[in-house]
Amino acid sequence: MSEAATADPTRMHLVNLATGEDQEAQFNPEELEQALDVNYAEPEVVGLSHQPMQYVSTKNLETKLTLYCTAQSDRERDVIDSFRAFILELCYAPAGGSSIVEGSPARVLFVWPRLATLTCRVTSVRFKYATFAKDGGALRYTAEVTLKEARDARLTAEQARMFGMQRGGEAPRG
Repeated sequence: MSEAATADPTRMHLVNLATGEDQEAQFNPEELEQALDVNYAEPEVVGLSHQPMQYVSTKNLETKLTLYCTAQSDRERDVIDSFRAFILELCYAPAGGSSIVEGSPARVLFVWPRLATLTCRVTSVRFKYATFAKDGGALRYTAEVTLKEARDARLTAEQARMFGMQRGGEAPRG
């Protein structure tokens, strides 16, 4: 049997691009949903039998995933509590921001090896708690996370074809 077939699977991880903190998912999500909308203007032309479609822009790529977290020991509980705090931190602006970039939540590098590496922003999170310890702390929860790609430069059709979803890590402009 090959080493690749017996090795533990590489897990998806998120990197806070402001702090460099890298958090690996406890388990890879079972599904990953990505959506990309293309915007067209459809002007009405008198006497024309149809509306011509004029390209306007392509919306930011949206990625949705559900992260599963579970704990069976105090150490695992600390890990899932820390992961939840990390996700929450990506939803709020840091104190003392002096520019638009510094005054908004951090960008996150979404990395799923061999599938996607994208610079994103967290646009929504929904936690669902299922099992609790005697002290009230969560022992199991899911985090439904929505990420939208955040770019500072135009992405061309040729770049999309060449790099696919492996195109993250750009430094934000101030």
